[in-house]
Amino acid sequence: MAAETFWVDGVVNTEVPPDDRGLCLADGAFETLRVESGVISCKRRHAKRLGRGLEVLNFPEPSQTALKCVDEAEAILNNTIPQATGTLRLTLTRGSGPRGYKVPERQKPRCILRFSPGLANFGALAPLTVSRVRWSSQPFFRGCKLLARTEQVVALEEARGRGFSDAIMCDASGSWVSTTSGNLFLRVGDRFITPPVDEVGIAGTRREAILDQWAEMLGYQVSIRKISSDDIASAQEAWCCNSVVGIRRIVAVDQFTFTEMTASDALSACIHSEKAS
Repeated sequence: MAAETFWVDGVVNTEVPPDDRGLCLADGAFETLRVESGVISCKRRHAKRLGRGLEVLNFPEPSQTALKCVDEAEAILNNTIPQATGTLRLTLTRGSGPRGYKVPERQKPRCILRFSPGLANFGALAPLTVSRVRWSSQPFFRGCKLLARTEQVVALEEARGRGFSDAIMCDASGSWVSTTSGNLFLRVGDRFITPPVDEVGIAGTRREAILDQWAEMLGYQVSIRKISSDDIASAQEAWCCNSVVGIRRIVAVDQFTFTEMTASDALSACIHSEKAS
């Protein structure tokens, strides 16, 4: 495997100060970016979501900071590794600060980049299980991608320890919300069903593209609502999506199987067309 490259505030570096608030308090937000030939996919969607995260964290000038960070990340990567293809993790913390929760009067956010070269060809997910770890409900942070990911780490580790490739994570009521790293969709007939992200979950960039463009373009209706047991039992197809893997078909979750791939294949074709345009 080719070596990864790290930058801290624009300089190739692997060291973050031990008083960084992102390290100590998970005080920050992040984006995981797919890069092909030096170009970040869905760049403006990522910048918009990062800006929402910085806004709820009360960072100074959140929208401008987010857009600047994403643009600079692309420039830094291309200056160091021209025409790079791989995954770029952008982490923005509040920077260094004294012990305790109180936000420093003078904030100096810190941008940490991690580039992993190469992109795998992701096939269908092997059987999943429903995790015992639930999403915590926090409407104030709805849809944002903040640093604290403990629930997802534990849910994935638990599933893998039981022989599964990933897990479905539920809300407090037991309704399916997502996999540990992707938004969830079911297809029932000519309708896509995906859970809302106003209380739990992440507002994914691929999810947004499906809702805004691709579902209608492909002739499907969309319902944004909690997934019911009837939906699961009658669904012909299921998939998860995120910016790195694109559309990834789910073949089974515990006793439920999903045998078709019509919509997931068509959505994957939308992504390929987007890259070519």
